[in-house]
Amino acid sequence: MNAPIKAYRVPRLDLPIDLYLDGNEGARPPAELIAGIAGGGDRLRRYPDRSSLEGLLAERLGVTQEQVLVTAGADDALDRVMRAFLTGGREILLPRPTFEMIERYARLAGGTVRDLEWPRAGFPVAGLLEAASRRTAVVPVVTPNNPTGTTIPAGVVDVLAEALPQTTIVVDQAYAEFDDDGPTVAALRHENAVAVRTLSKAWGLAGQRVGYAVGTPQMIERLRAAGAPYPVGGLALAVAEAWLQQGEPAMNAFVQRVALERDRLAARLRELGVDPYPSRANFVFARFDDAAAVRLGLAQRGISVRAFPTSPGLEDALRITCPGDEQDFARLETALAEVLSTLPNDSNDGDTPR
Repeated sequence: MNAPIKAYRVPRLDLPIDLYLDGNEGARPPAELIAGIAGGGDRLRRYPDRSSLEGLLAERLGVTQEQVLVTAGADDALDRVMRAFLTGGREILLPRPTFEMIERYARLAGGTVRDLEWPRAGFPVAGLLEAASRRTAVVPVVTPNNPTGTTIPAGVVDVLAEALPQTTIVVDQAYAEFDDDGPTVAALRHENAVAVRTLSKAWGLAGQRVGYAVGTPQMIERLRAAGAPYPVGGLALAVAEAWLQQGEPAMNAFVQRVALERDRLAARLRELGVDPYPSRANFVFARFDDAAAVRLGLAQRGISVRAFPTSPGLEDALRITCPGDEQDFARLETALAEVLSTLPNDSNDGDTPR
């Protein structure tokens, strides 16, 4: 009998934190956004209707409304993919390290998980094609990847979708806005591919839990049937629609600010003797001689970063969210310099096993 899957919990230290750089959330939308939502009473009383938001997203993406499904965050979309395609113990080929919830959803759906190493040098396309079999139902491609921030070329989606026509290629693009939208268009070229995106990151609406899937009408209909009929609350739908209509300048400014911070943070880490991974997300991932000590030192200064103490191959790694704020970023830079200066010389040659 398989061991029960433990509930997901972010590992946090029991210290007073006021700067959270462990969740990759976006900028705070203006308070006026909520106040401007009309029809609040009916939105609370009636079952929510996603069609207006799906139409708005379709228009932005240049697709038909039947090609878009609004979900409870990108997580809900990923969960639906697993439940729709991993029936009967079929398998998922999972390049690691990657978004840890994918394995959870696959196992909860009853699927068999087969791991492949995702080395720092590049996405394992050849390894995936060699490992695929008639039982392979899903191959996830997370780009920019979480937790590393690395990306794949759009052509990789084409190669996988064409070489594995009986397999669903799910392209997780939670951080797409930080990567100029990445391979969303490539996913739309194939009947067996689907792109998954969210408003939780660049758009700053993580608390509203609004994501979406984009694919062929047949793919979207199958995913629509694989989950609850009303996954997102009415107020959350209204907030998302309003912010998409008015918040793009603020979102773009935040993305540009994060890109500057990302480069500065990577450069500062290199100056401090750490070799960060190249990132196109809103965070920087790096390995440390003593990640636990760095994490603790930052937490003692009120800053929380993401650690992976129970994830095999990631025990020496930290993922640091770029705050998108000048004062917060200056505070992070100062804290990192203070913490690393108190530790033995921290270096990384980039060849640590994963």
